[in-house]
Amino acid sequence: MKRFFYKIINPFRSFYWRIFKPKTFGVKIFIEYDGKFLFIRNSYGVGHWTLPGGGVKRKEAPKDCAKRETKEEVGIVLQDLIYLGKYLSTRQYKLDTVYCFYSKTNAANFNIDEDEVAEAKWFSLSEIPQFKSAAVEEALNLYKKLNM
Repeated sequence: MKRFFYKIINPFRSFYWRIFKPKTFGVKIFIEYDGKFLFIRNSYGVGHWTLPGGGVKRKEAPKDCAKRETKEEVGIVLQDLIYLGKYLSTRQYKLDTVYCFYSKTNAANFNIDEDEVAEAKWFSLSEIPQFKSAAVEEALNLYKKLNM
C-alpha cells in the first residue's frame, strides 16, 4: 500500500517543489561492514542505487533522523555516527540541505522495509553500480575529504 502511495503522490510532490522551491533537510548515511557499504534502491523513483537516508522531521536533529531512517529502511540500529558534512541539492526543484554521516555495524544482516526499499546490497567503494543517484557522488566527496 505504501509503495502505491509513493508512486501516486511523487508526481504531485515534484510539481509542488518546482513551483514553491521549499527548503527541506535530509540525511544520507554510509554504513560500513567489513570494508563494504550498504546501498539501497528505493521502491519509488527511477531505481538508482543510493545510500539509506531520508527527510528530517520538524524539530528532529539530523543525527537522530539518520538513526531513525536507517532503522526504518534497513532495520539496522546505529550507535555511533560520525558527521561527514553537508551539501545543498536543488535537483528535485527544492532547496534541500543534506547532512551526511558514517557509521559501522557489527553484522551484515539487514531487514528492508519493502514498502520503501526495493533492494539493498553491500558494495565496496570500487564496486558501486554505475546506475547510482547523484546524492551518492555528493556524499562520497564528503566521505573522501575525511579520509575515512
